Parts: sequence; C-alpha cells; structure tokens
Amino acid sequence: MEASATKRIAYNTIVQVISRIIVTAISLVAIAYLTRYLGVSGYGQYTVIFAYLSLIGVVVDFGFFLLQVREITKFPAQESYVLGNIMGLKLVLSGAVFGLGYLVALMIYPDTVIHQGILVGALSQTSLALLQVPISLFQARLQMQKVAIVNVVTRAFYLGLVWWAIKNDLGLVGILWGTAIANIFSLGWQWWWATSMASLVPRWDVRYWVKFLREALPLGVVMVMATIYFRIDTVMLSVMQDSHAVGIYGAPYKIIEVLLTVPTIFMSSVFPIITQALSENRDRAVRVFRRAFDIMALAAWPLAIGTMLIATPLMTAIAGPDFAASGVPLKLLIWAATLSFVGSTLNYSVIAAGRQSILVRPYLLAMVFNIVTNWVFIPRYSYMGAAATTVATELLVVVCVLIIVYRDLRFVPQWGVFAKASLSALIMGGVIWWVGSVNLLINLGLGAISYGAMVLITRAVPRAVVKELLGR
Repeated sequence: MEASATKRIAYNTIVQVISRIIVTAISLVAIAYLTRYLGVSGYGQYTVIFAYLSLIGVVVDFGFFLLQVREITKFPAQESYVLGNIMGLKLVLSGAVFGLGYLVALMIYPDTVIHQGILVGALSQTSLALLQVPISLFQARLQMQKVAIVNVVTRAFYLGLVWWAIKNDLGLVGILWGTAIANIFSLGWQWWWATSMASLVPRWDVRYWVKFLREALPLGVVMVMATIYFRIDTVMLSVMQDSHAVGIYGAPYKIIEVLLTVPTIFMSSVFPIITQALSENRDRAVRVFRRAFDIMALAAWPLAIGTMLIATPLMTAIAGPDFAASGVPLKLLIWAATLSFVGSTLNYSVIAAGRQSILVRPYLLAMVFNIVTNWVFIPRYSYMGAAATTVATELLVVVCVLIIVYRDLRFVPQWGVFAKASLSALIMGGVIWWVGSVNLLINLGLGAISYGAMVLITRAVPRAVVKELLGR
C-alpha cells in the first residue's frame, strides 16, 4: 500500500473512529435510558420492531452501496446520473417493501404497539436507505469526515429527543418518532452537503434501474441472506418465546451492532483503494488486503477476550440490574462480532474484485443452517440457543469465504500479526483475571495498558505501517 494511500485511509478511518467513539458513548447512554424506561419486555418490543424492519429493509438496499462506491470511483463523470437513479429506485422500493411489510406484520403480531412501531419505524428506515446515496459519494471521495460530523450531531439530537420522550412519558411509539425525526434530520443535512459536489436529484431511468439491479443481484442476494441469518433469530425468538427473552437477548445484540460499525467504517475506507489497486497493480492489492486483515485482527482479539471477562458488569452498567442475565449471551455473541471483524476483509475484497456472485453459495448455506439451528435450539435453550447459533453461523461464513478468497483471488493472509494479537489479548486477559478487580473502569484501563504493551513488545504492528503513517 503506497504511503499516500495509507495516509488517506488512516485519516479517513481515524476521523470516523473518533466520531464512532463519541457516537457509541451517546448510543450507550441512549440504551441506558431506553432499557430503564421500557423494562425488559418493552425493550423486547423495541428490538422486535427494528429487527423486523431491518429484515425486510435489506431489499431496499440490496447491495447498492458498495456498487455505488465502485461505480462512481471508476466513472466519476457519471456521479450525478448514477446516484440520482439510485435515489429514485430506492424511493420506489421503500414504498413497496415497507408497505407490504406493514401488512404482513399485522398478520404475524397481535400487539398493536408493534404495529404502530413498525409504521413509524418504516419512515425512519426509508430515511436511512436514502441516506446511503450521499454517503456513498463522500466515501468514494474519501471525505467521510463530513459524515462523521453529521453522525455526532445527529446522535446527540437523537439522545435529546429520547430524553424528552421519556420525560413526557410518550411510550415506545414516542421514542420511535424521535428516532425517525433524527434520521430525517441527518438525511437532509447530508443531502444538502453533498449537493455542492454533485447533483442529487431523483432520476427515473427504468432501463438503468434494470441494468443496475442485474449487476447488484448477486450481492443483493448475499446481503438478503446475510441479513436473514443476522436478524431472523430475534424474529424467531419473538414468535417462539416472549418479549422478555427478546429483551434479554436484544440488549447485548444492540451492543454487538454498535461494535460491528468499526469494521464497516474501516473497510469502507479501504474499499475504493483496493478496487483501484485490483485494476492497476495486483501486488499492491494483495498488500492492501494483508494490511487490512492484520488491523482487523489487532482490533478483534482484545475485544473478544476483554468482553468475555467483563460481560455481566458491562451489561449491568449499561442497561441496569434487570439486564444482568444479558451478560451470558454477550459472552457468546462477542465471538460472532470478532469473526465478523476478520471476515469483513474477505468479503470486501471479493466485492472489490467484482466477484460477488461467488458469495451466494456460502451465504445460502449459512442462512439455511441458521434458520434450521434456531428452529431446533430456541425452543430448548431460548436466547442462549440463538446466541450459539449466531456464532456457529458466523464461523461457517468466515471459513467458506476464506477458502473462496484463496481459491479465486489467490489472496493469502499472513498470520504473524494474527498470532501476535491473539497472544497479546490472552496475556491481557490473564492480567485482568489476576488483578481480580470488580471495578469496570479499572478492568478497562488494565486491558488497554496491558494489550498495548504486548502489541509493542511483540511488534505486532509492522514497522513499515508505522513509517507510512508517520510519513517517513
């Protein structure tokens, strides 16, 4: 990876990570408010609504985002035409998908609160779907600092709306209206900002829609299947158990969702670089892939080991004592997040190479495996069965895609940094266990210091990367 490219990725990623830290902190405060106000069963309803909307809403995105970035990276002169047509297509899909989804929800769920929540949430999800249009423009130009600023302000605005809704006892539906207003605000701001770079007016070229949908089909099918195996457990849990079980499972799952934005942010920054490298210099593309894999391994291992040790006090601190039981499924779910960190480098590399169609089979296998396994284990083990199934499914996906990346792209990770990161994380875990503190902040501090020290001692971060980032 060239020094200039590394610096651009580093700047783009660091800005987003800083904003993500702020947004995560705000999100955790919001979760604390929501869990304490709604209780376990009420938070279960909240979880069901967004799981259901995410499950059907994937059809509105259908893998468009990465293809948008790839298209406008390759053909910058056609930005307005491409993005305008994607906006028009998403408007049509949103109306059809969420309208049909609401009618289906009326038949599945007897709870009128869930009916109202899905109706309001559909407005929120439509805003998020349209929001991907200006974000793809910022991503292609590596100007994600703009998105970072809007995200921080929007999340603070959202927290204020949540606080106001709780203070006025507006209930779950009132909170969902606050979410929708915040998302509409974010869409308006980023759309206005993006119009200074390109024209973002909905276009209605149906022939282009058909062409784009054909190209997006393999990736769209993969995303649909990935979303099914990622979300179906919550929906199945809500049907096969009760809202209390969904609440216990939904709280740690929400934390996992927040964590999974990290690999998405990082690999979205890498994606335009590796796309360009694959068309110009294969050796450079391999180097980009290996650096990305190393960085994800460095982030994933301490996350897994650390969370295993502090899961229950972490859930109690965030969600309150009623959610202490959520610490147990979190110990399992964190491994799904860890696998997803590493797997993101594999998936994005395949898509950058334009080989997304080869991902269909492993994701189809994972979807079927997930549904069948949840069907067997949720009635017996409730949310723990769902958590174990999530980890097993993610492992299956990573193994299959790793084989594909080696066989079809001839990309081979270098496992040295991976091994050093795992050793450093295990020693970090040993330090936390040996000290035996019950204080969450002390454990977090010990973990950061001990892992950072071990990374330096083992030289897990290659000197070449440090020199590139420092411009030497």
